[in-house]
Amino acid sequence: MTTTVQSVSTEAQLRARKKPRFNRWDSPWLNPKFLIGLSMVLFVMLLGPIGQLFWDTRLALPASSPLNLPPPWAPGFTSESDKPAVQQLEALRPRATATPVAAEAPATPAVSRSITGGNPFARTPAATGAQPAATPARSSLTGGNPFATPRATESAAVPPTTGQTQQPRQAVGAAAYARFGTPTWAHPLGTESSGRDMLAVLLVGAPRSLRIGLIAASIGMAIGVILGFTAGYLGGWADSVIRTISDAVIVIPALAVLIVIGAYVKVLQIENMALLLALFAWPGPTRLIRAQVLSMRERGYVQMARISGASSFHIMFLEMMPNMLPYIAASFTGNVSAAILAATGLEVLGLGPTRIPTLGMTIYYAISAAAILRGMWWWWGVPIVALVIVFSGLFLMTVGLDEIANPRLRGRKVTA
Repeated sequence: MTTTVQSVSTEAQLRARKKPRFNRWDSPWLNPKFLIGLSMVLFVMLLGPIGQLFWDTRLALPASSPLNLPPPWAPGFTSESDKPAVQQLEALRPRATATPVAAEAPATPAVSRSITGGNPFARTPAATGAQPAATPARSSLTGGNPFATPRATESAAVPPTTGQTQQPRQAVGAAAYARFGTPTWAHPLGTESSGRDMLAVLLVGAPRSLRIGLIAASIGMAIGVILGFTAGYLGGWADSVIRTISDAVIVIPALAVLIVIGAYVKVLQIENMALLLALFAWPGPTRLIRAQVLSMRERGYVQMARISGASSFHIMFLEMMPNMLPYIAASFTGNVSAAILAATGLEVLGLGPTRIPTLGMTIYYAISAAAILRGMWWWWGVPIVALVIVFSGLFLMTVGLDEIANPRLRGRKVTA
């Protein structure tokens, strides 16, 4: 009787072990890193179509907004709605009494301080023989630093002429308001020197920069897949020719060649720029896919497909390629990052599409207008943050796809 009970329990345990435990959420494609990176890239990609529903993208055109407005949430600034309260506080502050200025005291021009060290080409009144001006003479190419705190010697306003009284200086932030204007929530990311709203530039430029990378990587990856499978599976003279050409192209300095080509192309569009980048985007995938195909063509299912009479096209793209999809996807995301980086480098040098807002061209215009020296950090900071989000999302996608393709990288759960 005891033996019978033990045998029944043993059979029940064996059946429980043999019964597969199916969990629809237990899929390698539900990788957290891959999903987070994909959501970041989709967020940037959908900025344009969805952002047009909530924001007027026509503000990305020049002269569509006030010039040089900082973001209203930036430290040291107050928005238009807070301006009356600030004016009331300024009215309650004790002001210095006006003191007459001696008539015989020569009026010397007040020189504004600058973070660039001043304009070395500025001519002083003594050198020109002109009379000292009553207005302050700026000695900086950029107009001085609007964020500089006034010194004790500069607390006075412009020295008046004979018989006038000296006016007190305004608050510390008044110079910034006079230089940039009063920020408003109508432009939450500020504006730049051409009168473009930075939020509209972000909504228009970020998807286009990502589009350049996607087009260039797609073309390069398609060529790499075809040549890599052909060279790895067929071998022989085809492998020798493809391998020699790819090895010769991969050593060419792509950025230098693209700079020369971009300098001679007068009108450069997004599609043209993507095609230029695709010229050097195929050798890397070709070599990597060829190496993978060489290791896969000797496996059992490939040999069975050959024995059954399947064509080479069927074996390469219907038998072998589905098993390489995670690896191809990981290579694709890496190529997208490389293409966006190359496109941004060309645009920062001024070789991008000048009539189309992109992240790289926005940085180029900021550098050309000395936005860093003028303290306009929102002009170049917004596109840099967008590029960081794009590159971080693509990197997380690449790592996640590597874990999907290679089970050794997923990590094993400790079972009790």
